Amino acid sequence: MFIRARTENQFQERRNEIINATEKLYRSFSFRQINFAKISQETKIARSTIYNYYLNKEEIFLDIIERHYLKLAQHIQNEFLIEQFNKETFIKKLTDIFLKHYDLLTLITYYLEQIEYVCSQKKLNDFKMHIKPFFDNVGKIAEVQLKNPSEEEINYFRQFFFSAMFGIVPACSPIDKQEIAMKKAGTYIEFNKNEFISEYLSAIYSKFDNKFAI
Repeated sequence: MFIRARTENQFQERRNEIINATEKLYRSFSFRQINFAKISQETKIARSTIYNYYLNKEEIFLDIIERHYLKLAQHIQNEFLIEQFNKETFIKKLTDIFLKHYDLLTLITYYLEQIEYVCSQKKLNDFKMHIKPFFDNVGKIAEVQLKNPSEEEINYFRQFFFSAMFGIVPACSPIDKQEIAMKKAGTYIEFNKNEFISEYLSAIYSKFDNKFAI
């Protein structure tokens, strides 16, 4: 039997239930196919009740993205902020991280602009504050991995990281309609995702070939 949340803990538990159900649905349906009706069926929470927790599905997906960002921030901290690597090892480890967090790259590449546009300003403000540890950790990578980096170099390093996050998926995983159109036009190129990401990262970080601490 469904019990309405009455305490802050219960409220958060219900939100987590909705987030988890939406993530599960995302493994079977596209972002555009998911709606409150499907989430209601998955959670057994009435569609009208879901509005007590989220104004729209975009706000649920923003929480999903936040969850993924914080996991990535922790992964970065564990991998790059404790030990120094040469460039070759750094590229290999970063490639592995991007592959592990590929769902996040897909969400932010194809849907983040729409999600942020639809969400309330307060929801978006909170989201940007909550994922700040991720942005902080990306800057810290340069401070740990490079030899005496300047502020300009740290900023470039950070921007290269972000450009990779938003640039990998369109090259590696076009949506179905795009792939069909490119195949008909004869412009579709198939390649190994791991190799492409590694070569892409190696190219954009070539500016720092002689700056890695090891």
